[in-house]
Amino acid sequence: MFIERSAGRIRLVRTLFVLLAVAPCAGLCGWAALRHSSGYRAAIERRCERLIGLPVSVGSVEHVRPDAMRLRGCRLSSASGGTLLVVPVIEVESLPHEIRLSLPRLACTPELAVELAALAGAWLRQPVRFPVNCVVDIDDFSWRLGAAGAEPGPAAADLRADRGLPTGDGPLHVECVAANGSRAVRVRRNDGTGSVSDEVRLVTTPRGVGGSDDRDGVDDRAAPGGLELLCSLSEPLPIAVIEAVSGAEPGGLPLGAEAVVTGTATASFGEGGWSGSAALRIDRVDLATAGRQLSQRMTGEAAVAIDRVAWSRGRVLEADCRCSVARGRLSQRFLDACVTLLGCRPGPAYRSLARDEVRQFDDLEFTLRIDADGTEIRAAAGRAGALAKVQGLSIVDEPPAPVSLDRLAWLVAPPGAVAVPASRATAWLLGAFPVDLQAGGPTGMRSAPDSRADSTPPPQPEQAGRPQRRSEF
Repeated sequence: MFIERSAGRIRLVRTLFVLLAVAPCAGLCGWAALRHSSGYRAAIERRCERLIGLPVSVGSVEHVRPDAMRLRGCRLSSASGGTLLVVPVIEVESLPHEIRLSLPRLACTPELAVELAALAGAWLRQPVRFPVNCVVDIDDFSWRLGAAGAEPGPAAADLRADRGLPTGDGPLHVECVAANGSRAVRVRRNDGTGSVSDEVRLVTTPRGVGGSDDRDGVDDRAAPGGLELLCSLSEPLPIAVIEAVSGAEPGGLPLGAEAVVTGTATASFGEGGWSGSAALRIDRVDLATAGRQLSQRMTGEAAVAIDRVAWSRGRVLEADCRCSVARGRLSQRFLDACVTLLGCRPGPAYRSLARDEVRQFDDLEFTLRIDADGTEIRAAAGRAGALAKVQGLSIVDEPPAPVSLDRLAWLVAPPGAVAVPASRATAWLLGAFPVDLQAGGPTGMRSAPDSRADSTPPPQPEQAGRPQRRSEF
């Protein structure tokens, strides 16, 4: 039986089949091959590097849904080539006005905290570079002391466990948002119950539309004119992280590697510098580290509670704090300096029968108040004026009256320090010229005759306790 065929219909069907089936399938296969190629992954790495400013490597890319992808095997390196962060998986969701990042776990080191703080500062200052909002969610966040590529150091959870505090590492939520000409970075950490335990908030205000600054190719017309900081920490924050983020040298805060901070602080930054107030508690302070900074021999672990400290334009206005040490050692030379410089009164156990150069004490507790009138040191309540005790006997008692701040400066000055008159002129001179006071100052410079009396330091004790006057500049 003959079946009639139409050549035109056959060509039409074949054409439709190619256009509607073969071509889309080939295009889909090509698109999938492109998305899984090394070139596409390298393009994503270059895009991340331009945004972050540091080398980034990605193992593989998965597109889980429209406008969302999953990056596996991510590694963030420092400018020198060291490893800062290794994350097994990151989910990225791109919305018209927002980018969302999700990480299952992150152990942050001080080195990584420096780069993240710099990135947050760039987000606040450079709206052209970061035109959209960014939200980061981390399911399990913790602090890790030590570099990412080194042997893991103690985590903040371990430090909290030593203090008997909760050790659960909760989720972390970071928001970088802009509204009404202001830009803000908010870091919020939740505890196990879902309530906010830690929060750090930085808010900037614009200078106002006027001129533009094209330095480094950055349009600065919306650069921040002021900066406000609000900080609330209920979970201990390692002091090493504060050192790194603040730009201080490692060990610049002589509190020890395991010191942790909790408390609240509010501050604002203007033309004259930082101004604000804070109420903090610092635990696990290593007296041996502090003693090396003060050129004194001491050991023990201290807890410092700063009930209030207020500062304006970078200068402290007043401070009230309490210090306690359960057990430790102090050099007799430091005790002599406390008596000679601060006016502390020797107690019944001021000197040991064996004339030991390093004295052991059972407990030390005192309060310290600093304001424009000077320094006031008082023993804790119920101690009958004793600052430090051994076997129930007082080693030194509180001074009868406040002392001037220059006496406190001489107490913390290293041995052999050179005396100079304190004034605006000398502060400018020492800041403008490379004067090495430890070496005795440059040749040919002499203090004014009428300033010699003002620069005379208080008598300093020798190891045997006899008064000694330091040399002058």
